Parts: sequence; structure tokens; C-alpha cells
Amino acid sequence: MIIDGHSHVTLPIEEHISTMNKAGVDKTVLFSTTFHPETSVNFEEISTSIKFLNDLLAGKKGSMVEARKKAATELATAIARYPDRYVGFGAVPIGLDLQETLQYVNDVIYKNSLTGMGEFTPGNGQIHLMKNIFRASVEFNHLPVWIHAFFPLTIQDINEIAALALEYPETPVILGHLGGCNWLETINLVKEIPNLYLDTSAYYSTFVLGAVINEVPDKCLFGVDRPFGDLQISIDTILRLANSSEISDAVLGGNIARLLQITE
Repeated sequence: MIIDGHSHVTLPIEEHISTMNKAGVDKTVLFSTTFHPETSVNFEEISTSIKFLNDLLAGKKGSMVEARKKAATELATAIARYPDRYVGFGAVPIGLDLQETLQYVNDVIYKNSLTGMGEFTPGNGQIHLMKNIFRASVEFNHLPVWIHAFFPLTIQDINEIAALALEYPETPVILGHLGGCNWLETINLVKEIPNLYLDTSAYYSTFVLGAVINEVPDKCLFGVDRPFGDLQISIDTILRLANSSEISDAVLGGNIARLLQITE
């Protein structure tokens, strides 16, 4: 079974399903999005979308509670349309007090039967704001937490995420994009911490991707990060770089199927 462990709602939904069918992908772990760069019709619109993304990753957009709720509705609609193909992760604002966080997780994640929380995009120096996210994970049966770990996060930020994973050992924590430029230090953390995992999307280089999946094949989760990644190319790259079919099978679906208890 091939599972794309990280892609965002892209429009139209039917085109995404068609792409999954052509690539032989059984399921996608679908994340919400507050913007749709795939609908851009020219470079100017693409530039505007990327500026929005950069501001979001830098933590300049704030909690965006209403925008996130709208995106959550869009996510729920997509999953309801194709419940056999999509598994959902829902975004939760960071920095809310504990009661507000619990209420938000209840209303957006639990009531919509979503499987995890994310993608979290804290800015540099903001990891401490995620404390209540981990507390909420415990309250809701240890929901997995998916965190963007490329720019602008530093190794200090990633170390702080690792510390939270150690503090909450029953909460699966997925570090996006192999830790970005900090992949070498990140892989050592993943080796040491049982509940810390790596997502392969937006990898730093093919050399890095190959090194990581062959070193810790049981801790790597295949991701495409659609619309920013191409599904077929991403699959072909894993197949080309894996040292064995056992490794590619684990990375392309086996690991996340076990983690999220996904069955055929």
C-alpha cells in the first residue's frame, strides 16, 4: 500500500484523486490550507502566494483562527467526498491558552474524526507556544503532531521539539522535510527518540533523502507536500534511492500505516 503522508487540499479535488489513481497511491493524509497556489494563473499570482507562505512560516500571520476554521471545513468536505482515499490532519492555532486549545481540538479535530494535528508552522523561537498542543494531544488519545521543520526553524527549535517529544513519549511527533538544512542533527535525534519521525517531502537534496531513508527506514514517512511536490516523481525518487524493496515499502506506506492504524 502506498500512502502519501503529507499533502494539502488542492483544487479541484477530483484532479487530485485522478493523479493518485495514475500513480498507484492508495491513500493520502490530507492537510488543510489557508491558500491555494495551485490556482495561480500567472507568475505574479504565484509570487503573491509564496510571499503569503513565507510570512506564514515566519510566524507573521498570527493564529488566523477564522481562516483556519474555513480551511478545516474545506478539508472535511474533501474527506467526506472521498472517505476511502483521504485521512485528515487538522490545523490548530498555537499560543492559545489550554482551555481554548482543548475546545478548538474538540471542535475541529475530534468532531470531524481527523487523525492528527498539523501542519504546525511555528516561527523561529516559537516552539514554547506549542506546549498546549502536546497537552491536548494527551487529552485526545495521543493525537500525532506534524511540525514543519524546514526554514525558518533552526537546530535550536528542532531541539526544543525533540524535548517536547521526550516529555510526551506517547505522542507521535512528525518532523517535516527531514529537518531541512539541519537534517544531519535531526536524524540523530530521531534515532534516539522513539516517538520522533521524519517526513520526506521537500527534502534538502536527493543525496540527503537517500542517506536518511536507508539509515532510519523505520522512522521515515513518505510525503509529497502537494501542491509543492509531484506525486509520481516523489514515488520514483524513493524507489530509486532505497537500498531494498523492504526499505521502499516501509517508507512509501508501511510506516505510516502502522503509526496511524490505516488498513486497506
